[in-house]
Amino acid sequence: MKKYEFSINKYYLEVFFPHKRVKTKVDVLIILMETIKYMKLNPVVTNEDCVGKIVLYIDKMSRLFFFTENKYYSIVFPFFVDRKKIEDEYENEDELPLSTTYTVKEYEYVFSFRNQIDIDESLVSQVISLIKCDEFKDNCSLEFITPICQYNEQYDKNFWPFLRELLFMEDGYIRYDLDKENFDKAKEKDEEHKHPLNHYDVFYSSNTTYKIGLIRNLAENEFIDFLDGNKDCSYLN
Repeated sequence: MKKYEFSINKYYLEVFFPHKRVKTKVDVLIILMETIKYMKLNPVVTNEDCVGKIVLYIDKMSRLFFFTENKYYSIVFPFFVDRKKIEDEYENEDELPLSTTYTVKEYEYVFSFRNQIDIDESLVSQVISLIKCDEFKDNCSLEFITPICQYNEQYDKNFWPFLRELLFMEDGYIRYDLDKENFDKAKEKDEEHKHPLNHYDVFYSSNTTYKIGLIRNLAENEFIDFLDGNKDCSYLN
């Protein structure tokens, strides 16, 4: 079992908890790619700048978990990961670069796809650029093929298999909310059971999403255990 935690810097909060809720597969893929970039960066975050955390949990399940005070969510993590200890480059603090004003990180993270493709910053940026480009949204599939062919020729012949896997994978999106604002609005209309204070949101598109109400708030470890196939099942009462 592997479990790695990363503090979320306040400047990245909008990346992992966008103001607009997740509605499409593209939204999920962008978050997944941005998370790879963030974990590779592995920034040291002070307590005053920390607004949440990311947990990468790999066992029978392979998932990313995102936590803030009143909202958690999880998506699949379809890659291999290896954590390597960074060898000290400086014998003492006096040798640190002048720009170094924080604790030196101890580890770096290496990601790969099926142990065939190394997932580096360049590949991640290519994927984000491609799924955000106008050709991706075009009604003509030939427009989308052109940039894929360019990436294959310029970078790696495995780019298309990698992208195809991302597009077809089951993303496993589920969210937990403690949402007092919308609960109070629903209660004013005598509809509090349509938007419970504590609830799961399962799926994300408007024609498939639904809520499961909870009678109390949920701890972070309970959310992880709920999705862990090695733990005892949760029951609905």
